[in-house]
Amino acid sequence: MTEAGDDEELRRHVAGLTAGDRRRDRRLFWWELLAVLLVAAALTARALWLT
Repeated sequence: MTEAGDDEELRRHVAGLTAGDRRRDRRLFWWELLAVLLVAAALTARALWLT
């Protein structure tokens, strides 16, 4: 499929999303961000503790 076709397909998909879909996506984003920050904090604490 061409890039223009991919863009159009994505546009149709996004237009079909409901408010609930967007809310779940936003919630998932925050949980993923929290997980990344926790891992970063754990690695930083470990590095500081070992030095």
